[in-house]
Amino acid sequence: MFDFNSDLAQEFGVYKDKTSYEIAKYMSSVNISAGFHAGDPMSIKEALLFAKENNLALGAHIGYPDISGFGKRTMELGEDEIEAMVIYQVGAISAYAKTFSLEIENVRCHGAMNNKLSSDKDFAKTVAMAVKKVNPWLNLYIANYEMKKFLEEEVKINCPYEVLFDENMSIRQLREMENVPETVHFKSLENAKRAYDVIKPTPVNYNRVSGQV
Repeated sequence: MFDFNSDLAQEFGVYKDKTSYEIAKYMSSVNISAGFHAGDPMSIKEALLFAKENNLALGAHIGYPDISGFGKRTMELGEDEIEAMVIYQVGAISAYAKTFSLEIENVRCHGAMNNKLSSDKDFAKTVAMAVKKVNPWLNLYIANYEMKKFLEEEVKINCPYEVLFDENMSIRQLREMENVPETVHFKSLENAKRAYDVIKPTPVNYNRVSGQV
């Protein structure tokens, strides 16, 4: 089985993205933007309520403090800055979720931050340790299998291996990969429908945060 995940609350003010909710109908987990690259209080609330109504596992979608660049621009930050940035965002979504009697289970980085998470061991370790400080049971999605193994051994945090599902991919190909992914990310409604027609997703839920904390 695979977890299917997508991003919600990728909005800010008058800038709305309702297609993301159509994609989310085919997911087993959703990552809610935490306000740095996208997401404002009302869009976060809407996403949390949608997740609750549709029984979806929750994640915090964190990025660089870069609203104007949608978190796609690389930023050079010190360890203290990275840690504070991660704790602030994960903590915000976690606290907001609790007001609806929900718990977050996953963390997914966005854009340039996600790219660096997969390529820079020092950066990835700092991010992982910060996530663990918020809650040691959280899962950190990662798109590099070697980095996944490194963080799981070095930081002792669960890192579900993530693959992006695109128009050239099939569920069969996912199953036949040398390193089979545990979670699959979707950006396209068409691809989400196509994958859902073949298999029904199941959340990662390695630790089921709500039962542990």
